[in-house]
Amino acid sequence: MAPVYITYFIKGKTIEKSTDIKIMLTQWDAKNQKIVKHSDAKRLQNKLDAIKRGYDEAIADYDGVITPDVLRKLLNGETVGRPNPQKTDFIQYARKVNESRYNNNKIGYSVYYNTTLYLNKFERFIESKLGVASIPISELTKDLIDEYKDERRSKVCQATLNKEIVPIIKAIDNAVKNGLIEPSKFGDLYELYVGQSRAYGDKVDEDETDIHYLTREQMDKFIEYYPKAQFNRQREFMDMFLFAFHACGLRVSDIATLEWKHIDFEKKRMQKVLVKGKNLHEIHLNQYALAILNKWKAMNRNPRFVFDLLPQDFQLKADGNADRIETEKRLKNKIGSKNRLLQTSLNGIGKKIGLDFGLSMHVARHTFAVWALNYNDLSLHIVSRMLGHKSIMATEKNYAKFLKETVDDTIEKKATFKDCLPKVFDQE
Repeated sequence: MAPVYITYFIKGKTIEKSTDIKIMLTQWDAKNQKIVKHSDAKRLQNKLDAIKRGYDEAIADYDGVITPDVLRKLLNGETVGRPNPQKTDFIQYARKVNESRYNNNKIGYSVYYNTTLYLNKFERFIESKLGVASIPISELTKDLIDEYKDERRSKVCQATLNKEIVPIIKAIDNAVKNGLIEPSKFGDLYELYVGQSRAYGDKVDEDETDIHYLTREQMDKFIEYYPKAQFNRQREFMDMFLFAFHACGLRVSDIATLEWKHIDFEKKRMQKVLVKGKNLHEIHLNQYALAILNKWKAMNRNPRFVFDLLPQDFQLKADGNADRIETEKRLKNKIGSKNRLLQTSLNGIGKKIGLDFGLSMHVARHTFAVWALNYNDLSLHIVSRMLGHKSIMATEKNYAKFLKETVDDTIEKKATFKDCLPKVFDQE
């Protein structure tokens, strides 16, 4: 026996609602969407039609834009009314937009968490200006947002300030779509970004803006230090750094959550869902990455997690939305704790080999990206896929400055067309 689901499709998403009607699979006519071959088929079908009709009426009666989140609430019988812009606090509205985006898998936990912090900062600013930690949607103005940017500009860099502006812009955009703000009030929302960072918005990867990477000489010194490391644990951290580098710049979160089931030794491939972007990532594993994996496999430290940074029984998946935030919070805290250990150890190694910047796991990611682009002349598109970026814009934002030498060389060698200029021109 299986329950009958009523399914809606909205904005590319499938929204399902289970009914209390249960039948055998053979008693469902998929083509005509009817219950058949059941001793009480007519009554059950009438009941199903009534349930569906009730949902359709609730949707038709809703005076606003139907979003996946709104539809779920309507199907659950919740009262969903269009907010009053004169009475609805903008910051609380923005927090609900953030929660909705997280619940609909549009953003990961890190973005959800950071957005919460950014909105808290905006709330404190509003309280300092107005005396109360709230502002109705109808009273929000571009001038007020510009004041906030001016205050934050003295404390953070432009890239960070743009990230802090993202949740405000997202909430305004949502309010415009739901008829709570006149579209003309803020005009082009991307103009709210500092420097008008239209190309990136909040879709860019939140990697470090200050790119530190190892040169070939520095990498050689790192390798030379390996047998000299005083403690075996230090060499294990170096293994993780080198694997991150050879495995196309894996982040520390994916090093920590890498499971043996993600590795296909025969096909020389790794396939896992990335912690940050939630996207399925598949890469070829070269001989050096495989050599590190084989070493750790022989060590047999953890039957589940490759680098033994998480306990074997650590819960990565939540039971539902209610438990999801807590589950991902535990994972973030656990990875953060392990990353501090890695960073402390690697930073010590960095000082030993004479680096003038802190050595971290993220340096391995940057090193792979810069070498791939600048030394091996790989295309930005290919490197973006290797890094697991959802958008090539994220790769371009972080690593564009390392493309100049490659682009210049490509123009000279591959994009210069002979005999396409009159001889009167000086072509020296």
